[in-house]
Amino acid sequence: MLLSVTQIIKEAGLIDTQWFTEHGRERGSAIHKACQYLDEGTLDLASLDPAIEGYVRAYDNWRRASHVEGVEYIECPLADPLGRYRGTPDRVLVARPRVVVDIKTGGYQPWVALQLAAYVNMLPDPYSYRRMALHLTVNGDYSVTEFPKAKYANDLNVFLSCLNIANWKRGNYGK
Repeated sequence: MLLSVTQIIKEAGLIDTQWFTEHGRERGSAIHKACQYLDEGTLDLASLDPAIEGYVRAYDNWRRASHVEGVEYIECPLADPLGRYRGTPDRVLVARPRVVVDIKTGGYQPWVALQLAAYVNMLPDPYSYRRMALHLTVNGDYSVTEFPKAKYANDLNVFLSCLNIANWKRGNYGK
């Protein structure tokens, strides 16, 4: 089975998991699902858990402010063209230029540039995509970190180095 983008970056030692909790994982999954329903037009706002309502409101605020025309892919599992790894981009937007967005509920992490480069690499014509991390907050605010197209090739090379490290560890340590 192919390793996922996040597994690869984690195994290479670039993701600090000390802040990852089961509660945070469950909250993140609920936020992602609610945002998906919002994109699909099926979200029942009255059904939202108050603990995630602000995050979903932040996502909706971003969608409105960004004039999102539509979503081409929502959490669609993909594999890279050479069959080395797999990943699930949160959103691929219908836009010009095209945009891959990763939804985050925590603070900025530099490894997200690598994550998004790996996702973009799985799509046709990867140099045509913008890469964005969308940071949602509990109070309904959001911020966007856009990673420059000029750094895509370097970010992808660093990610591929992470892939080599993860594969080496698995080959030598039996993971």
